Amino acid sequence: MQTITLPIFQALLSRHVDGIIWAVPEIGENRNWVKQRSLDPGIPIVYLTMEPQENISIVSVDNYLGGRMAMSHLLEQGFRNIGHISGPLDWWEARQRIAAWKDALADAGLDCRDEFWVEGKWSSSSGSQAIEKLFEQYPGMDAVFVANDQMALSVLQAAYRRGLRIPENLGVVGF
Repeated sequence: MQTITLPIFQALLSRHVDGIIWAVPEIGENRNWVKQRSLDPGIPIVYLTMEPQENISIVSVDNYLGGRMAMSHLLEQGFRNIGHISGPLDWWEARQRIAAWKDALADAGLDCRDEFWVEGKWSSSSGSQAIEKLFEQYPGMDAVFVANDQMALSVLQAAYRRGLRIPENLGVVGF
């Protein structure tokens, strides 16, 4: 990745920029080059949506806290069989959100099993596939925490097709 990013930085520096906002999502290991401290462009760089790292400026949503807040809402409404549709787990954000779901269930003394969640791909179509699989795997599910709003809209559509009313028959929270 460093051979790709260095020309980008060189091009920006040749234009005498005062700083860089790096708005490329952290997926898998595509930011390993950041950990190599040899890249020092001499100007400030701020990274968006990235796992926190020492001495690196990052602006990000607190995915874990947001997930805990979503789960708190569902639990406060009385839901106890809460499924989860995650984002792709090679994304740091998705890993934080599923950790929040698992921890909230554990803290509430509720069961957390592999069949209670399905991995999505952030898209509406993946949300449709994921909720159908989750309905099969987790027939007792009374609510679902969905890792993003596009997938959550698919959950609402699937619930409607099944004749389920929100929130009477199925609680839904999208991140």
